[in-house]
Amino acid sequence: MTTITTDTQDTLLAPMPVRELGNFGWRASVFTLGGVKWDTQIPEAEAVRLVHRAIELGVNTFDTASGYGNGQSETRLGLALQGHRDKVFVSTKTGKRDYDGAKAEIEQSLKRLRTDRIDLYFVHSIESDEDTAKILSDGGVLKAMREFKDAGHIKHIGVSGHWFKHNMIRAIKSFPFEAVLLPAGLFNEAYGYSFVKEVVPVARQLGLAVMGMKVLGAGRAKHAADITPYLRFSYNQDIDTAVIGCDSVAQLEQNLRILKSRPAPLPDAEAKALFGEAHAITQEWEPLEFSWVQHYV
Repeated sequence: MTTITTDTQDTLLAPMPVRELGNFGWRASVFTLGGVKWDTQIPEAEAVRLVHRAIELGVNTFDTASGYGNGQSETRLGLALQGHRDKVFVSTKTGKRDYDGAKAEIEQSLKRLRTDRIDLYFVHSIESDEDTAKILSDGGVLKAMREFKDAGHIKHIGVSGHWFKHNMIRAIKSFPFEAVLLPAGLFNEAYGYSFVKEVVPVARQLGLAVMGMKVLGAGRAKHAADITPYLRFSYNQDIDTAVIGCDSVAQLEQNLRILKSRPAPLPDAEAKALFGEAHAITQEWEPLEFSWVQHYV
């Protein structure tokens, strides 16, 4: 067991860096606890302990999705946030494209999360041209989301995506989305498919909140020599918060020690020197891991 030095402990207990989340009036912790890993990989009681520890250490923003763990992520988060709901910002997602399916999924999300409102609801994982057309069509998922927003059960509407930069740009130019959730890790730079360089400037021009994901390569950075440069890279990009999933309190604390140190930008030369490692550790995937690079290769 690693012994925590006084300096390390002090870093863990240091104030959480925060940034404005778009124009929502919410100062988000730079670390958002993502809803994967602890949805199925650890017992429910341990997942609740993880969320509570995150709150203790200054995390005030949580992201999940109806599809994570077949609903277990939302259910566990809802349980953990009892007594804490008004202190935190919660985002979740629907993968449905039709009105009836989206309406039912939103209702289920509210029930699982044990809340009467969701701070940010994403249309999840925008993909092909056909998929984008379905999302933007009249009478579909966006109609359902707008109705729940008008009723006060959704505060903000966003769109997420792992691939197809051009379709995310098309979507945010075609509909008044208020936030994007997109890859903002060094891994995308290594694959030459940068949302940070191409999508984020458009999102900022439109006044959207920007949440970054795939910072640690869907967990593959655990095979890297050191996760620190990957966190340094994303921390210093033009994002409001980084969404990172954890499967233990120890992993949570490891991430927070680094981010609370307010790491300096990663020089371009150092970033490029890591491209080989980033490629190597994303060639194979373990059970339950999400191979999000398939469209880049």
